[in-house]
Amino acid sequence: MDKRYSSGKMLFFRTQADEANVDGIDDQLCIRADRLVSISPASATTIDMLFESVKNNVLMNNEQLTYDKVTLTVTQGDIQEVMDALVAKINSYPHSNGFIVIADDCATTDSATSSLNDVSIATKYAHPSISGIASITVAAKLYRTSSSIPGIGNAAPTAVSATELSVNTVYKGSVATNLAMTIPAAVDSKAGDWITVIYNGVINNGQAHTYTTTTDTAYALGSLIRVKAGADDNDSTRPAVVDISVAADNVITLTGLTDGDGGIGTMLKFVNMTGTTNGWAVDCVVEGQGKQNAASTAAFS
Repeated sequence: MDKRYSSGKMLFFRTQADEANVDGIDDQLCIRADRLVSISPASATTIDMLFESVKNNVLMNNEQLTYDKVTLTVTQGDIQEVMDALVAKINSYPHSNGFIVIADDCATTDSATSSLNDVSIATKYAHPSISGIASITVAAKLYRTSSSIPGIGNAAPTAVSATELSVNTVYKGSVATNLAMTIPAAVDSKAGDWITVIYNGVINNGQAHTYTTTTDTAYALGSLIRVKAGADDNDSTRPAVVDISVAADNVITLTGLTDGDGGIGTMLKFVNMTGTTNGWAVDCVVEGQGKQNAASTAAFS
């Protein structure tokens, strides 16, 4: 379809035989011709016309997963002829007002003026082998109606537990004893999905929290565990440490230490970088607790 000739044209569809029954976009649709995506057979007697959705703005949201659809009923054996005729009619030039009736099933008028009400009129179709409209389907909104900052979310944090964590969820680490968490397979979500764990309590001395991938064999190369140095007061001599993941590292272990690791504010941010195997990257910042004079043991393995 030549968009030079179609951009200002409007295609009209009406599927109700009685105009009085037209009460929604699924009964009557007028849509710009340049939103037409495809025309294809749906069966031996139907043709589907797909359009960029009127409810989903493709310029602002690139995750359009479905389209508006008008299904036309046609004479068996004339599928190709009807498709050719529709393309020719939409691309033809000029049109006096840019309004093109593709299919109009209306045969009875509706009017507040009695002389104009319930008047029989002729149905109208762009090709004689079109016999009517089977359906008009307008896609529901697919873009998000609320937003969040990746890694922070827009809902109250969920208490972390010994279970597989869910994507696009913030967890609060408030369990002081041993916990073993798992990260879902990267292929089961998409690039950009995330998981965040923020500790609002300490990990008790000697208790370990582990984060292990399930089917993935490693975190994405370059993932980090960053241990913050102790403060300058109270003999807080804990040195800063950075552990960078290498091949086959798929476990993070944080072990609580009275004057070391596992302090309030410890945070792990997981981001699915690819949506494919081993796609989870992580940036883990470990806060200290107590006097912060014991060396960190936080590490990948």
